[in-house]
Amino acid sequence: MARRKNTKKNNIAEVLPTISRDNGWEMQLDLHAVFPNWEKLVGEEIAEHAQPLKIERGVLWIEVDNSSWLQQIQFEKLGMLDNLNNFLQLTTLKDIKMILPKGEWRKAAKPPTKVTFVRPNAKKIAEFQRQVECIADEKCREALMQFWYLAEACKRDRE
Repeated sequence: MARRKNTKKNNIAEVLPTISRDNGWEMQLDLHAVFPNWEKLVGEEIAEHAQPLKIERGVLWIEVDNSSWLQQIQFEKLGMLDNLNNFLQLTTLKDIKMILPKGEWRKAAKPPTKVTFVRPNAKKIAEFQRQVECIADEKCREALMQFWYLAEACKRDRE
């Protein structure tokens, strides 16, 4: 006798939940729901400076832009952990660990601003020399004069 082919076609939306349940993926899918919902869960400001990297043994690893943000998020860690665990339906996170970016993964720094040299006019120079005449130590007076001159002469280009 010839076997009949199963002609019933299943919708993928109906099959996926069964496959994930049968393979024990439900818990992992629940944990990883944090990734697409990150900004909603932690807020826009934190999401700009910290991105989730991985979840390993119940610990969420996030990459933080710099040490200042690492410290700020460390203060908010328990509240974040509560929010994340309230969002999760089947599992809970045990901890949040943070790392700073390394090498190529660092965000590109802003290019340094250009500095142009604009010599102060003679009137300003003479005026400042009169102000520092009261300094008895000649080396001190000259050092202050040079410092002032450079501070006046070096102008940053604003783009």
